[in-house]
Amino acid sequence: MTASAGTWAVCCAAAMLSSAAFADESAAEISRKSRDRGALNLLDLTAELKLVTTTRDGRSKEQVLTASSRKVAGKTRALSRFSQPPGVAGVAVLTVEADGEADEISLYLPKLRRVRKVAKSDRGKAFMDTDFSYSDIGGTGTKDSDLKRLEDRTVDGRAAIVIAGEGADSPYGLVTVFVDRETYVPLKVEYQDKDGKPLKLYRTLKLKQWKGRTVAAESTMENLQTGSKTSMALLKLEDSALGDEAFTERALERG
Repeated sequence: MTASAGTWAVCCAAAMLSSAAFADESAAEISRKSRDRGALNLLDLTAELKLVTTTRDGRSKEQVLTASSRKVAGKTRALSRFSQPPGVAGVAVLTVEADGEADEISLYLPKLRRVRKVAKSDRGKAFMDTDFSYSDIGGTGTKDSDLKRLEDRTVDGRAAIVIAGEGADSPYGLVTVFVDRETYVPLKVEYQDKDGKPLKLYRTLKLKQWKGRTVAAESTMENLQTGSKTSMALLKLEDSALGDEAFTERALERG
């Protein structure tokens, strides 16, 4: 065997092993990896994000927040805190992954100076008047155990693993997630309402390389029923300097 033939054989073997690894991964495993790479849930990173929400009639508003995520005692905790405009500065949301159940979501409102739990019945409501819901902050609103793997697809020229599911605790009907096969970044998410009608569409528009990781630099969430759309742009990214204590309700109240 020639050197070039040997190299080709090694590459083919590696590709086959990689494909087998992808094929063996469960929908729950893919969902967890994808969630840790979502724009509002970047594990061990702190991102400054700008949200611009535009209604059907063309009215728009901008908001800026920081988002951080960390694994504490084996559970993913995601923290989002608004800094602009002044009217929402200090508002914070903490999401804690709960095994086999809907995530725990706590909301801190500076004007009231207290933390309150977001009830399951309210998790489909708009998150700070954007097209994201409270359920979207931690992921898709659907439990990993409710997801199934479907046939792979292509999204904007990139190979994507497709997972889908619906759960009793989710504010949505069917949720279908298209996960980038190379990076596990969610490329597209299709949401249906409980009646099976198209409700929302999330898309990653631009990927960014940062310290060996690939993240979503630009994305949108569109409400297909109201005509409203929220764009999300990554302004700044850095390694998180927050400790475990920052991802607690007590820390929310301290600001």
